[in-house]
Amino acid sequence: MNLSAYKRQNRSAPPQEIPLVMSSDERDFEADETDYLLQSPNNSQRTYKMNDTRPRRPRNFKNILFTLTCGCCQWVWRRCCRERELRARTIVIGRPSPEKFPANVIRNQKYNIITFLPKVLFQQFKFFLNLYFLLMAISQFVPELRLGFLYTYWGPLCFVLIVTICREAVDDLRRHKRDQEVNNQKYKRLARSREGMVSTELVPASKLKVGDMVIVEKDQRVPADLVLLRTTERAGACFVRTDQL
Repeated sequence: MNLSAYKRQNRSAPPQEIPLVMSSDERDFEADETDYLLQSPNNSQRTYKMNDTRPRRPRNFKNILFTLTCGCCQWVWRRCCRERELRARTIVIGRPSPEKFPANVIRNQKYNIITFLPKVLFQQFKFFLNLYFLLMAISQFVPELRLGFLYTYWGPLCFVLIVTICREAVDDLRRHKRDQEVNNQKYKRLARSREGMVSTELVPASKLKVGDMVIVEKDQRVPADLVLLRTTERAGACFVRTDQL
């Protein structure tokens, strides 16, 4: 098409006779409007739902089980691991308390008759070298892996274990004796007889209970947690050594 001729024709023609040329976008725009404004009878019966609310799916069983498990774990944690609330209590001096308290006994032993051997063996075989030699000694029971006589592997291992067990036993017995000496040390305790008379009696430290009045003399070990009520000093001072705490 010759554009120059078309331009000259448009210039010479009056404005009322100039044809209107519509672009493809304008045609599409008019077509879209006619689709909405001039609907067919079949389309007029169509309804549009603006707020379509679909039914929600039920929760998965795994999610419900996970929620219940987390709730149970939180409840157990709060019940078992929460901080203990300290409450005020009233103690009558010189009378046995109805509440139960731990015994006033010092115990520095590591083992007892039942747990001695398992704990000692666990303490020894938690080291890599001891565990390695144990596995090597056990492997010698397999004929295909045997390299020599059994005593060449089990002899040194048993010797080390026996020496260690004897040493731990001796150390634990010494700790037990020291604990017995401390727990059996005598202290003066104020006691009231049936007639109402107050007297002193010697009792071991392990027999002291909550609410007892104890007389601690000079250079004597404090047997338990005590509250100072009176001292022989005129100024009311009390000197305590804390080098053995």
